[in-house]
Amino acid sequence: MKNQFCLILILTLALAGCQPKVQQSEPSDFEKFLISPDELKLSFKYSDPERQLSFAHYQGTYQEWKQATFQKFVELIAYQAPGERPVRELRSMVHEGVTYHALVMETGPQLSIPAYLLVPSGSIRGYVLAIHGHGDVEAMIGLRDDYHHCFALELAKQGFMVLCPEHRGFSTLGNLSAGIPGDNLDYWVFKGNQFTLVTEGFLFGSTLIGETIADFVAWENWWTTTYQVTRFDVAGISYGGDLALYYPLFSTRVNKIFCSGSLGSFSGIFATSYNAPAHCIPGILKWMDRSDIAGLNAPRPIVLHYGELDTPGPHNYSAAYNPSVEPSVRELKEIYKQAAAEENVFLKVTPGFQHEMDNKLLISFLSDTMN
Repeated sequence: MKNQFCLILILTLALAGCQPKVQQSEPSDFEKFLISPDELKLSFKYSDPERQLSFAHYQGTYQEWKQATFQKFVELIAYQAPGERPVRELRSMVHEGVTYHALVMETGPQLSIPAYLLVPSGSIRGYVLAIHGHGDVEAMIGLRDDYHHCFALELAKQGFMVLCPEHRGFSTLGNLSAGIPGDNLDYWVFKGNQFTLVTEGFLFGSTLIGETIADFVAWENWWTTTYQVTRFDVAGISYGGDLALYYPLFSTRVNKIFCSGSLGSFSGIFATSYNAPAHCIPGILKWMDRSDIAGLNAPRPIVLHYGELDTPGPHNYSAAYNPSVEPSVRELKEIYKQAAAEENVFLKVTPGFQHEMDNKLLISFLSDTMN
């Protein structure tokens, strides 16, 4: 009976969430011998970046700086101009008064890249290439809502024709080697946070940013030829905000840029904002920072948008409105000043917003009604 009572008591304690206390043993002599963190200097930080081609450090003319910096950026992202890529339409549908076209572009025999073209009913007031961030294109085109706030659909409902490419590592392109048994080339498919698409690209001398920009250039070539588009705007958020700043450097047709949740220093977004590696460009801080890259867009109008509450913290994995943002904006304005276009750089912070798109601000900027 006594043994039965003890067994019942132990089971009752376990079911109640109370486990019998296990006495902690003293560390062994071997464990005491091992080096502990409090015996070390653990305040390491890489030295201040050289930024050899930073505009603030450059000794030549503005045009010389612009040419040298662009050429180095092309080299660092390992950009290769795309050849001709055929595009075919799979199907179309109408949703909320907008006609959706599901498109597939063939980059070659091994990889297809999807996109959606949103065409408004009635007259077209403008054209936008919309770039999603971490997540998927579906949240941008209206299938579901998240921090993108369906901004591509909202633009189309306002009369803009919107091209929405998916990019490598996301959505249906989550694993580029899904068709090869035993292989894996993923980015945004969580398996212990393995980002094979980025790391394997580095091993072979390519970057995710460079390959994605080449995809966008190919989409632009198709779009502008098929629909006689001569000028268009670019809008993106988060990682898409990065791409909204970089991709126009490879286009002569981009008019305006709306970049949400990006800019700031590369070191800032990785050291304080826990950013994922899609943003990473090997060796970039030896030569330049984000303000320098963005400055290559001068004199195009640029809105740099943040949510007021999108600040660094242990649970915020966005690029974040971090302390390096406003110094970066000042550096960007200095570059734009050389093109007599300082007034074309806007920093807009939406009160009460987190890391999320401000559709009202976006539409007003593209409609030339922004205050």
